[in-house]
Amino acid sequence: MIRSALPLSAVAAASFTAAAPGHAQELPAAPFVALGEISVPIVDAGRIDGVLRVSIVLEARDAAGASRLARKMPELRAAGLGAAIEFARLHASPFTPVNVHKLAGTLEPALRSVDGTIARILIVKVSALAA
Repeated sequence: MIRSALPLSAVAAASFTAAAPGHAQELPAAPFVALGEISVPIVDAGRIDGVLRVSIVLEARDAAGASRLARKMPELRAAGLGAAIEFARLHASPFTPVNVHKLAGTLEPALRSVDGTIARILIVKVSALAA
């Protein structure tokens, strides 16, 4: 089944390339700003049980908003770090899945306090690993 799907996908890709116009259309720059990975310790009963890692991308309303968010990167990372530490202290464990909905609810007010014009806060990767 996989062998038959590969040639079909190659034909489909070739037909898309052949149907493309002679000139490329310029798309507006995507208004996304990556905060990068934030790593915080998971502390339970005074000992470090693991590490919570979160990768966050912020969506701005437009390119000017993305530029403004990029200039505020240190403040945004500091706010995200504080919120992630609080979440890890109260809700994270290396032995259970991370409740991403609750994590987003913790991160959102902290990041919006730095810049209220953030369109969306996207958690693109999260993990809780044992130490």
